[in-house]
Amino acid sequence: MRIRARHHGAPAGKINVTPLIDVVMVLIVFYLIVGKLASDRGARVDLPRTNGATMQSGAGVVITVVNEAGALRIYVDNQETPQNLLADAVRARMPELSSGTQTTTLSLRADRSLPYSSVAPVINACREAGVANLRLVSTGGGA
Repeated sequence: MRIRARHHGAPAGKINVTPLIDVVMVLIVFYLIVGKLASDRGARVDLPRTNGATMQSGAGVVITVVNEAGALRIYVDNQETPQNLLADAVRARMPELSSGTQTTTLSLRADRSLPYSSVAPVINACREAGVANLRLVSTGGGA
Protein backbone atom coordinates (compact mmCIF):
# COMPACT_ATOMS: atom_id res chain seq x y z
CA MET A 1 0.00 0.00 0.00
CA ARG A 2 1.36 3.32 -1.10
CA ILE A 3 0.87 6.41 1.11
CA ARG A 4 0.64 9.70 -0.71
CA ALA A 5 2.39 12.72 0.66
CA ARG A 6 0.09 15.64 1.39
CA HIS A 7 0.71 18.86 -0.43
CA HIS A 8 1.09 21.74 1.99
CA GLY A 9 0.29 24.93 0.09
CA ALA A 10 -0.13 28.46 1.40
CA PRO A 11 -2.42 28.70 4.40
CA ALA A 12 -5.95 29.70 3.44
CA GLY A 13 -6.31 32.10 6.40
CA LYS A 14 -3.94 34.78 5.13
CA ILE A 15 -5.79 37.81 3.79
CA ASN A 16 -4.11 41.05 2.89
CA VAL A 17 -6.12 43.71 4.76
CA THR A 18 -4.03 46.72 3.71
CA PRO A 19 -6.33 47.67 0.78
CA LEU A 20 -9.36 47.31 3.04
CA ILE A 21 -7.82 49.66 5.62
CA ASP A 22 -7.01 52.18 2.88
CA VAL A 23 -10.60 52.17 1.63
CA VAL A 24 -12.02 52.53 5.15
CA MET A 25 -9.72 55.48 5.87
CA VAL A 26 -10.80 57.22 2.66
CA LEU A 27 -14.46 56.68 3.59
CA ILE A 28 -13.91 58.07 7.07
CA VAL A 29 -12.27 61.22 5.70
CA PHE A 30 -15.05 61.58 3.11
CA TYR A 31 -17.81 61.36 5.72
CA LEU A 32 -16.02 63.79 8.03
CA ILE A 33 -15.79 66.37 5.25
CA VAL A 34 -19.39 65.85 4.11
CA GLY A 35 -20.62 66.10 7.71
CA LYS A 36 -18.78 69.37 8.23
CA LEU A 37 -20.13 70.81 4.97
CA ALA A 38 -23.67 69.74 5.85
CA SER A 39 -23.50 71.36 9.27
CA ASP A 40 -22.19 74.62 7.78
CA ARG A 41 -25.23 74.93 5.51
CA GLY A 42 -27.38 76.18 8.38
CA ALA A 43 -28.39 79.81 8.80
CA ARG A 44 -25.79 82.23 10.11
CA VAL A 45 -26.70 83.35 13.62
CA ASP A 46 -24.96 85.99 15.72
CA LEU A 47 -25.62 84.45 19.14
CA PRO A 48 -25.98 86.56 22.27
CA ARG A 49 -23.02 86.65 24.65
CA THR A 50 -23.11 85.67 28.30
CA ASN A 51 -20.75 86.01 31.27
CA GLY A 52 -21.85 82.70 32.77
CA ALA A 53 -20.36 79.31 32.09
CA THR A 54 -21.18 77.97 28.68
CA MET A 55 -22.51 74.47 28.18
CA GLN A 56 -21.59 72.46 25.13
CA SER A 57 -24.59 71.78 22.94
CA GLY A 58 -25.25 68.09 22.53
CA ALA A 59 -27.17 66.20 19.95
CA GLY A 60 -30.84 67.02 19.75
CA VAL A 61 -33.34 69.22 17.98
CA VAL A 62 -32.12 72.73 17.15
CA ILE A 63 -34.51 75.59 16.38
CA THR A 64 -32.85 78.59 14.73
CA VAL A 65 -34.53 82.00 14.47
CA VAL A 66 -32.95 84.56 12.13
CA ASN A 67 -33.87 87.75 10.36
CA GLU A 68 -32.96 87.26 6.69
CA ALA A 69 -33.61 90.14 4.32
CA GLY A 70 -36.13 91.71 6.68
CA ALA A 71 -38.16 88.51 7.09
CA LEU A 72 -38.20 86.35 10.20
CA ARG A 73 -37.21 82.77 9.31
CA ILE A 74 -37.46 79.76 11.59
CA TYR A 75 -35.44 76.59 10.95
CA VAL A 76 -35.96 73.27 12.73
CA ASP A 77 -32.83 71.17 12.25
CA ASN A 78 -31.83 73.34 9.24
CA GLN A 79 -35.22 72.92 7.52
CA GLU A 80 -37.26 76.08 7.17
CA THR A 81 -40.57 75.78 8.99
CA PRO A 82 -43.50 78.25 8.97
CA GLN A 83 -44.32 79.64 12.40
CA ASN A 84 -47.85 78.22 12.36
CA LEU A 85 -46.47 74.67 11.81
CA LEU A 86 -43.65 74.95 14.35
CA ALA A 87 -45.40 73.05 17.16
CA ASP A 88 -46.19 70.16 14.81
CA ALA A 89 -42.60 70.07 13.54
CA VAL A 90 -41.26 69.92 17.10
CA ARG A 91 -43.69 67.11 17.99
CA ALA A 92 -42.63 65.19 14.88
CA ARG A 93 -38.94 65.42 15.80
CA MET A 94 -39.50 64.64 19.48
CA PRO A 95 -41.91 61.68 19.64
CA GLU A 96 -41.30 61.17 23.38
CA LEU A 97 -43.32 64.34 24.11
CA SER A 98 -46.56 62.37 23.77
CA SER A 99 -45.55 60.16 26.72
CA GLY A 100 -44.68 63.16 28.89
CA THR A 101 -40.97 62.40 29.17
CA GLN A 102 -38.55 64.61 27.28
CA THR A 103 -35.22 62.88 26.68
CA THR A 104 -34.13 64.75 23.53
CA THR A 105 -32.46 68.11 24.00
CA LEU A 106 -34.23 71.07 22.39
CA SER A 107 -32.00 74.09 21.77
CA LEU A 108 -33.10 77.53 20.62
CA ARG A 109 -30.59 79.65 18.68
CA ALA A 110 -31.77 83.20 18.05
CA ASP A 111 -29.87 86.09 16.51
CA ARG A 112 -28.88 88.66 19.13
CA SER A 113 -30.33 91.50 17.05
CA LEU A 114 -33.86 90.06 17.26
CA PRO A 115 -36.24 91.60 19.77
CA TYR A 116 -37.83 89.27 22.31
CA SER A 117 -41.20 89.81 20.61
CA SER A 118 -39.84 87.82 17.64
CA VAL A 119 -38.56 84.95 19.79
CA ALA A 120 -41.53 84.71 22.19
CA PRO A 121 -43.89 83.04 19.65
CA VAL A 122 -41.27 80.35 19.05
CA ILE A 123 -40.99 79.67 22.78
CA ASN A 124 -44.79 79.56 23.03
CA ALA A 125 -44.96 77.08 20.12
CA CYS A 126 -42.46 74.85 21.93
CA ARG A 127 -44.56 75.05 25.08
CA GLU A 128 -47.66 74.21 23.02
CA ALA A 129 -45.83 71.15 21.64
CA GLY A 130 -45.22 69.95 25.19
CA VAL A 131 -41.55 70.81 25.58
CA ALA A 132 -40.62 71.00 29.26
CA ASN A 133 -36.93 71.93 28.90
CA LEU A 134 -35.70 74.43 26.36
CA ARG A 135 -32.01 75.31 26.12
CA LEU A 136 -31.19 78.85 24.98
CA VAL A 137 -27.85 78.82 23.14
CA SER A 138 -25.35 81.64 23.62
CA THR A 139 -21.62 82.24 23.36
CA GLY A 140 -19.24 83.04 26.20
CA GLY A 141 -17.13 86.14 26.53
CA GLY A 142 -19.43 88.78 27.93
CA ALA A 143 -21.56 91.34 26.15
